[in-house]
Amino acid sequence: MTANLWQRFDEYADQIAVKRLNLLTQVAKQFLPAGYWEASLNKQFGTQTKPVHLTFDDGPHPETTPYLLELLEKENIKATFFLIGKQAEKHPELVSQIDKAGHKLGNHSYSHKFLPYLSNKKIEQEIDQASHCILEATGSAPLLFRPPYGLMDKRTAARLAERNLQPIYWSSAPEDWSLPGAERVIRRVCLDLRPGSLIVLHEGKNLAEQTLLAAKEIIYMCKTRNLQLTRVEPTCLTSEHR
Repeated sequence: MTANLWQRFDEYADQIAVKRLNLLTQVAKQFLPAGYWEASLNKQFGTQTKPVHLTFDDGPHPETTPYLLELLEKENIKATFFLIGKQAEKHPELVSQIDKAGHKLGNHSYSHKFLPYLSNKKIEQEIDQASHCILEATGSAPLLFRPPYGLMDKRTAARLAERNLQPIYWSSAPEDWSLPGAERVIRRVCLDLRPGSLIVLHEGKNLAEQTLLAAKEIIYMCKTRNLQLTRVEPTCLTSEHR
């Protein structure tokens, strides 16, 4: 009986978490600089497709990246990896593997600092150093950028525009970084899983088992609902997202 009560409590808490995230997302859309929040169902993909973007932040990590690449290859799908420059610097071979596997690479800053607190010069360094690390590993500079903690100001937006980097946000962020467990991460994502979802999961040593289990089940759920998992493409930021 006690176990059932805790299960019901967790389910209710996850429903509240999803509703809270959806509310915060709507508020963020009003105040953050223009960016990409979800797949455009009509103009980008056509009316017959139901796209979902699966994205991974904070890599690359030896504890997660190789196993995610193995899973994605097995399932024959492409994802998007937003890499931290310091991690890319440590593990250039993993950056190259992601790129060669056909996944999209994005800049997630060099050291994952809260950009609105930084000077203009520091913001530029965070952007440029991360892009350089990815360029060194793959031969190509990234065209996508996800701000650390999902937040940035107009100063960062201006510098991204100067560098032809497109800001990418989220529609589904299950707060997996707080280690709620794979079951709850899956439930939070699936409660709001729909065409156009832009899902954010995280890499890291402590997150490895949770992320791999969650990614596997989310992929399965997408396929059972006839949702097409696709990369975030550099051309995704259309006029409707500005």
